[in-house]
Amino acid sequence: MEGPYRDLGSGFARLTGVEGLRRSPRRLRCVEDALIELLRNARDAGAKNVYVASILRARRYRSVTVIDDGNGIPETHKDLVFEPGVTTRHLQSIAEGEGSPHGAGLSLHHIKAAALSAEVLSARSPTSLHVVFDTKTFPERSLQSGSRPSKSNLPATLAAFAENPNSPRLYHASPARILARLLHHHIIQTGGARGGGGLREAAEALGLHVSSRTALRVISGEIPAAEEVLGSPRPARAASAGREGRRRDGAGGPILVVGDEELAEIGAVLRRAARASYLDVAGLVVERRPGEWVLKARVYEPEDEYE
Repeated sequence: MEGPYRDLGSGFARLTGVEGLRRSPRRLRCVEDALIELLRNARDAGAKNVYVASILRARRYRSVTVIDDGNGIPETHKDLVFEPGVTTRHLQSIAEGEGSPHGAGLSLHHIKAAALSAEVLSARSPTSLHVVFDTKTFPERSLQSGSRPSKSNLPATLAAFAENPNSPRLYHASPARILARLLHHHIIQTGGARGGGGLREAAEALGLHVSSRTALRVISGEIPAAEEVLGSPRPARAASAGREGRRRDGAGGPILVVGDEELAEIGAVLRRAARASYLDVAGLVVERRPGEWVLKARVYEPEDEYE
């Protein structure tokens, strides 16, 4: 009589029959659902740090690369984990009505079915999974805020995941900035090739597609490393707001007037500086007060890929 699972070796098994159906993950409806499952897999593999590189190509194709320092996947199981019912959590019991415990493969099969492509590029040290979605057929959630230059919900999804006290440290940015963070954490090496070629080859092997020029800029420190994703920001302290209010009320002096032409030149300088770090600037606003001149601009990471 066949049991609830088949042993596949190296701690992996394929769930069968009723047990396989009972532990099957919920249906994936969008890119954010798939990202959460990838993060859970990394967490359950013992990862302390998870690095997520994402980019949108042609305003349609979402590329997501998830790199982690967890236990990894046996080289012989790199393709097997995408098959239905394959997991490392088959011996963990669950009660009726309880959510499915996650493990390699339980959600990866569904992710691959929803994606244009999904593959394990590096099995361990570190582990890297690269997935590409066509957002016309497997959408991203619609962002309700019209004030944000970036229309992606991925940063919010990561921030929500980071709220969990058991969450690993999360980093999210463009491939170039994730590469800079991996270099900073000594997870990837510069390589011995001249002209940034060694680093670029190492990055490509993990699913981080960058040019040789970008690799050189990463090595020289011109491109900032991705910052850690944190939960919801804390509100500013009332005392700080009070000090700011008193300073503004007591300010005095002449008012500097800057015309549209000069403001456009200032904006162009800011955009050149931002694009040198693969960023952009939007919503340039000037606040004129007696004795001071305040320039406010929203700095963000573009969703579209460019070099």
